[in-house]
Amino acid sequence: MDSAIILGARFGLLILLWLFIGFVLWVVRKDVVAASGARRQSAPSTPIRREKARELVVVDGPLKGSHMEIASIEDLTLGRANTCDFVLGDDYASSTHARLFRRGSEWFIEDLDSRNGTFVQGVRIDQPERVSVGTDMKMGRTTVRLKP
Repeated sequence: MDSAIILGARFGLLILLWLFIGFVLWVVRKDVVAASGARRQSAPSTPIRREKARELVVVDGPLKGSHMEIASIEDLTLGRANTCDFVLGDDYASSTHARLFRRGSEWFIEDLDSRNGTFVQGVRIDQPERVSVGTDMKMGRTTVRLKP
């Protein structure tokens, strides 16, 4: 009788150990997916909209309401300098802060080593990030958005 209880305890302990290993692997996989940026693109707050972006609009900041037609443009720079394609008029933005460019039908934004960084949906980017219609891009105190 005692050997049956010990054998049962061993199997129970073995099952608990495998459940723990499975849980650890699940947590690690979840962290890897989150770190790769896949979660940011599929988050419910940032639905990927299939509409074509035709306009870049300042939705918050010193030049709120400014806009630019981008339907025929492939590449543009954003920043404080007058040499930029889209001037932000923001003292917290770098001279040439970011670059917005198109690859096929998709738009990407890239930070140009700005001092305060470029944020997409509140997350600081360090490499080109895909953006779609309705995505907020923040440079300094200015927030711009692609509009259909």
